Amino acid sequence: MDQIEYISVDKDILDFYKVIYFGATSDPIAAASDRAYLDLNRTIRFNKMPQEKRDSLRHSVMLLFKKEIPSFVEAGVENQCDYDSWHYRICQEIRTYYREAGIEFHYGQAQKWLNMTMKYLYVNGGYTFNSLFQYLHVPIDNYVFSVAKKELGIKPPTTAWSRWDDYSNQYMAYQLELRSKIRGYSPLRWEFKFWMQEARQLEQNKETSGIRPTERI
Repeated sequence: MDQIEYISVDKDILDFYKVIYFGATSDPIAAASDRAYLDLNRTIRFNKMPQEKRDSLRHSVMLLFKKEIPSFVEAGVENQCDYDSWHYRICQEIRTYYREAGIEFHYGQAQKWLNMTMKYLYVNGGYTFNSLFQYLHVPIDNYVFSVAKKELGIKPPTTAWSRWDDYSNQYMAYQLELRSKIRGYSPLRWEFKFWMQEARQLEQNKETSGIRPTERI
């Protein structure tokens, strides 16, 4: 399904970019999880929780990933349903960690953490996800809402992605609509191509208007 364009890159340059973006990559899952956390941490309302407790919760999720991702990949995935079921279970566990610590945490935040970790693992070379890539979910954020509206005609939801807390009727319903309308790509490959396109366009618009660009939405 996916048409992947391969190019030759100086290994030193590639390694440099990996370190700049992910930090030390000797532990790919930890590096991917930490980077993914930066994509959602601004949406978490910690309510003056001490930093050491915040770090402990973050570390717990990283340990969950280090336990679950390798074993899941090794076991293999037979179909989309298998991956979706695993995804739901991991999101439940992330959400429970924070809720039991007294933090309001939603499935929308959990999906961003898990989905971006899987995406970053692919980017940093931790996993190729050869037989699994086609089942990976699109990380949901405002860029995706925008490009899905332009390219696929999917109406953006009225609730912010970080506040989605109905996994089936909000999160999975949106993933299923994406899957039903994406053509020629697996979902995450589509996101790679069009997320970057949308990000570049939005940054150009901000620069033109004189608004300082933000790192991500």
